[in-house]
Amino acid sequence: MLLATARAQVRTRPDYRWLLLGTVCLGTFMGALDGSIVNVTLPLLSNVFAVDIPTIGWIPIAYQLATTSTLGTFGRLTDIFGRRPIYLTGFVVFAVSSALCGVADTALTLIAFRVAQGIGAGMLVANSMALITSVFPSNQRGAAIGFLETSVSLAFTLGPTIGGVLQTVFGWRSIFYVTVPIALVGLFLAFLIVSDAPRDPLVPRRSLDLPGAALLGIGLTTIMLTVTRGIGSDSSESFRWLAIPAIIATVLFIAVEIRTKDPTIDLTLFRGRVFAGANAAKVFSYAAMSSVTFLMPFYLQRSLAFSPTLTGLAMTSFPIALAIGSMTGGPLSDRFGSHVLAPIGMIVASGGGVILTRVTPADGYLPVGAALFLIGLGMGLFIVPNDSAIMGAAPKDKLGVASGILATTRNLVLSSGIALSGTVLATRSLTYVSLPIPESLRFALAFHDVYAITIGFCIVAMVLSFLRGKAGHG
Repeated sequence: MLLATARAQVRTRPDYRWLLLGTVCLGTFMGALDGSIVNVTLPLLSNVFAVDIPTIGWIPIAYQLATTSTLGTFGRLTDIFGRRPIYLTGFVVFAVSSALCGVADTALTLIAFRVAQGIGAGMLVANSMALITSVFPSNQRGAAIGFLETSVSLAFTLGPTIGGVLQTVFGWRSIFYVTVPIALVGLFLAFLIVSDAPRDPLVPRRSLDLPGAALLGIGLTTIMLTVTRGIGSDSSESFRWLAIPAIIATVLFIAVEIRTKDPTIDLTLFRGRVFAGANAAKVFSYAAMSSVTFLMPFYLQRSLAFSPTLTGLAMTSFPIALAIGSMTGGPLSDRFGSHVLAPIGMIVASGGGVILTRVTPADGYLPVGAALFLIGLGMGLFIVPNDSAIMGAAPKDKLGVASGILATTRNLVLSSGIALSGTVLATRSLTYVSLPIPESLRFALAFHDVYAITIGFCIVAMVLSFLRGKAGHG
């Protein structure tokens, strides 16, 4: 009774939208914290489980794939059961699977439990942007999304340091246990604050697209396997047997989505120039960003001989700059337009990529820290305006679908970027293995090759942002 009364009082408060934003930010913070903590400990896990970099990359990839594959289904389930029950269940699943990750004894079991974590995250992410967009007017949307992205930045800021300290003091398993209490707090707050708006009886309920969701999951998984195990392999047969199922599943998915009344991903939204252009720009920008967050701990520990704790501290210049860019990019986007801010962000990030193609172990950390800051600042200036453009270009009755597509694009590219950068690094490392130079320098040369590609991604995202035009107020 007391909780029911408290819930009723919360919904009538004049600052309700901000309480809802805070709750959504906590769920977003939790998922991002889990990712940033894991990245710092990947070099250790590679040694603990005796697996290579492309294989250990499946610990973050599995999480992103599970989230991406289930976003459309959970987005549709919210149309049937409401956002509230799906959102609450997401916190429960995330808490349980986090605890299970902490007891994993092999790389395979850890990857399996990360899939469960990703499913819980999918329940949360499928609703986050739609919840925010539904309560904030267009002239505050950029600022609200800025707060959401800042929660990600805060998690990225704290995660590496917390992960390094926990790994050093309590062991790697503790990095998964730390998100359990956060999930429980989020569950309590969501129970009090998150509510469903009354359904319009004239609006028909949409059906589940289970074939589309299944084909999406199969397609994404086989694509990731092709990137991590097919590209750069000694056998062209390996590539062929991995790529063929990926192509077939992708073609079938598109065919099903075109003909389905209520598709997992509404491809008709991509007919809009702004929506399509902003999502395409997002693909290249997040591919660039994921290469930084995934590979940088390896460079810091293998080329600069940093400890896990020092690695965490060294990584913080990126999320601090990301927070600065997000907090300034949101309001500036509301004022000047996303079509102005997003390209500027990619130009700034490209500057950081140029520095990373020049650094050597002899240079120490200073240029690396400067590059991380520039990339983080540029990404912050890009992400918030670009996300605002995506949501602003979507019809009011498809905000949930647009939110799901936005999150799907983000998670797909984050996992793809990890797979691609890890594979390129491993392949290029073999190229330099015969050179009569220290191993740390050979690693740095392969590292340079990865970030040459990253610069190209940033440039493509910049051009797409220029060409897509305006959306809504941005």
